[in-house]
Formats: sequence, structure tokens, C-alpha cells
Amino acid sequence: MYQLSLYEKTGQFDNCIYDKFSHEDICDQTNRMIIERRYSFLFEKTYKFTRSTASFQGNKDQPLYNWMKYREGFSHRLVKVLLDELCISVGDYILDPFAGSGTTLLTAQEMGINALGIELLPHAHMYWRAKSKAWDYNIDELHYIIGQIRCNACLEGTHAFNHLTITEGAFLPSIEKELIGYVEWFDSLDISEDAKILCRTILMSLLEDISHTRKVGQSLRWDKDISRKSHENHTYKPIIENTQFQLYDYSSYSVKHLLLIKFNQIISDIQYLQAYTPLKTRQEVILGNTLYTLPSLQDSLFSAVITSPPYLNRYDYTRTYALELAFLGIGQDIFKLRQEQLSCTVENKSKLVVLQKYYQSIGQEQRYHQILNIVHNNQVIAEVKGALNERYKRTELNNRGVINMAYQYFTELTFVLFELYRICKSGATIAFVNDNVRYAGEIIPVDTITCNLAEQIGFLPHKIYILPQCKGNSSQQMSKFGRKALRKSIILLRKA
Repeated sequence: MYQLSLYEKTGQFDNCIYDKFSHEDICDQTNRMIIERRYSFLFEKTYKFTRSTASFQGNKDQPLYNWMKYREGFSHRLVKVLLDELCISVGDYILDPFAGSGTTLLTAQEMGINALGIELLPHAHMYWRAKSKAWDYNIDELHYIIGQIRCNACLEGTHAFNHLTITEGAFLPSIEKELIGYVEWFDSLDISEDAKILCRTILMSLLEDISHTRKVGQSLRWDKDISRKSHENHTYKPIIENTQFQLYDYSSYSVKHLLLIKFNQIISDIQYLQAYTPLKTRQEVILGNTLYTLPSLQDSLFSAVITSPPYLNRYDYTRTYALELAFLGIGQDIFKLRQEQLSCTVENKSKLVVLQKYYQSIGQEQRYHQILNIVHNNQVIAEVKGALNERYKRTELNNRGVINMAYQYFTELTFVLFELYRICKSGATIAFVNDNVRYAGEIIPVDTITCNLAEQIGFLPHKIYILPQCKGNSSQQMSKFGRKALRKSIILLRKA
């Protein structure tokens, strides 16, 4: 094992240990430097985790895990390595409070470990429902369905796609009618409910490929004029090109064509998976908000937590996954979902009033005030808020909402950490995958702030794995404040 000193810079880990947090020392950085030094002994550079294994990229060649793209997820391998390192064994019970598409739970299922997940977004919950039944599907039934798809001509639906404002114009009219046709047709088939959920989920996984959109950065992007462009010979024509990304129009292929490809892949995976039967375990994902679900769980329940909360990066998952949410008929509920996310966008409003009422309703208002006092007394959070406010006054921060977003993020993260401490067993380890961020030249060290908050709650910060290939900055950041590499970390916290 190799420990990084505070100022060491080497290879792919260059500049990942910070010698300053404020560009040109404009703002106070005293408290950020204090916790950087305080937790520097925890830093461990590692190649057993990479940016690939800490993202969906690591699942691309993994049967079952690659059925549906979930860009914000981490890989099966990352979970397996952590479960082995934490000595979690058959019969233990683990938690993922930000379950996403279910990678933590699926890996636990394969290893004979019980697991509970909590997930707010309904499309991710549906991904889990489809994948978790991999060992239960009737192969003959799936072959019957794919045979019916082959035999039938491309369908046209009678209903309209339930578009959100952001998704209007995302499909060619013919593609949209075919998509709805398959939705209606699958609903009418005399097949099991599990098979219907799988069929509907496969269709949902194709939305990006049959649309003029791509999930790029923090939202959907598409060319609103693409419907007027030629689609001759089914060629893939660039929609948008620049040095950072390139979007292509795949929508000239029929839904049937892509559906058959995907269905064949999934049947092949299921046959492979069903060649062995994992140990019987208890797996469940609760569809709901982690902030209100964790307080309802009993004390000392879990042996470990492996999770990746939303990053403090202004990414709005309700926009990124707007097509999937529209497909599920979310409609105006999307605004409620956006507000219920852990505050990671400038549109998120404070949840404190609602949280206080909730804690009152369960007879735990004292716990609410105890958590809030931890946030109010944290000098690093106060320093970050002050620094961002100063940058805004200097017109260097382009959106004042970033200030409240950062404060609310750490406030809500403290509620999560406090409840995790209560519901974990003595000796349990919590693993958080997260990124540090930079706004207007001010580095916000999410990893060391998380350790600092956790220590105030009672956790023992155990290790901060630093992954190679530190994250870069946006072009806007670099043009104004220069390039500064930012850590991607896996934080390990232990309950004594």
C-alpha cells in the first residue's frame, strides 16, 4: 500500500493533493487546508479502482449489468472489490441508499448477500425490477416473444407519447408511432407480468438510440432541425460536433430492428446467468426519497453501505433522463422529483421545513435539531459558502444559486450520514464514491468535507482512495482560473 504525502505529485495523480483551494488566494481557504492536512494520512492512490470501474463504463462488457445505460452508476467490479475488502460474506445485510439501476444489489445477489436499496427515480427502479428477475425468467416465454416480434410487421400506436417540454421533437413521427405501437402490443400479449416489465424496460432502454438526443453533460442535447434532414440509406450523420463530443442520428433504424438486437442480447445473457443459481437472498429496492426513508429504518441493521450519492456538479437527472421519465408518464410530477433529489442543481430549494415536519411526525424533532447543529457548527461549510458568495460579488460566479446548492447539498448529506450511523451495526463500513468540484476558482473538497461531517457524527474516517486520471475542469473554468485537477475518491468511514 502506498500513502500519498500532502504535496506529492506523481503520474496520473498529479495535482490531486491540493496546496491551495482558492485561485490566486482571493478567498479564505484556512479551514479547507486544515482538513486537507488532517485527513492527508487517509489518502491512498490506487489502480484497483479507476474512473472506468467507478462509472458505468466498467459495466459495458458485463452481462446483465449492461442491459440499460445508467451513466451515473458504478461498476459491478467496484462493488465486488469493496465487498471482498470489507469482508462482507454470505448472509450479511448491506444498503445502497442511492441505488440507481441496482448494481450494488445485483452484485450482492450474485455473492449471496442480502441487500436493500432506496431509489427516487422511477426509471432506475424499473431497470432494477427487470434485471433482478434474471434468474426467474422463462426462456421459452422470451423466445416466444421474440418470435412474435419477428413475425409481425412494424407497428403503429394509437396513443400519443407523453412528452415533457424538454422532449418535444425528440423522435421522428414514424419512430414515435412505432414505439407506442410496441408499448401497446406488449401490454396486450398474453405473457407473464415479469416478461411485460422486461419488454417495457427494453423499449425504454432504446429511447436514446431511436431519438435525436444524447445524454451529454448535465442534460439532453439534440438538433431541433434534425427532422428536416435527409435519412437516405440509413446513414448516421453527425448532429453536433465539437472537440468534446459528437452526436449521431441513429433514429433512421426502426424500433423493431433495435428491439430484436437488444432482445437477443438479453436472452443470451439470461441463458448464461441461469446456468447457475445464486444463493437465496433478500433483495429489495424501495421507491422513494432517501432523506425520508432512512429515518424509518431500525437501528443497527446493516453490515456495510456501498453507494454513490448525486455529485455536487449541477447535473439534473430529471433532465438527463427526461425521455425515460416521459415514457413512464411522469408528466408534471417531474418538478416534484427534481425538488426531492439530493440538492445538486441550482433549482433545488431548501428541504428543511419539510424535513422538520417529517421528523416531528415520527417523534424525532430533537434528532432533526441535532443534525442541523452539526451543519451550522461546521467551519468548512461556512468557509465554502463565504468563498462562493465572495466570487459572486466579484461577478465571477455566474449563478447565485450555486451558493445555496452547495450549502443544501452538505446539509442533506449530513442528514444521510447521521441516519446511516444509526442504522449500521458496530464495525460497519460506509463506502461513498464521489467527485470533488470547482466553482469560480474555488475548490470544494467533497471527500474531506464528508469525512469531517462524518467524524462529527461519530464515524471514524478510515481511508480515502484516490483514483487515477483526476477530473479536469470545464473550458469556462480553465479560461478564467486555469486548469486544476480534481480528485475522484472513494471514501471509507467506519462505525466504531
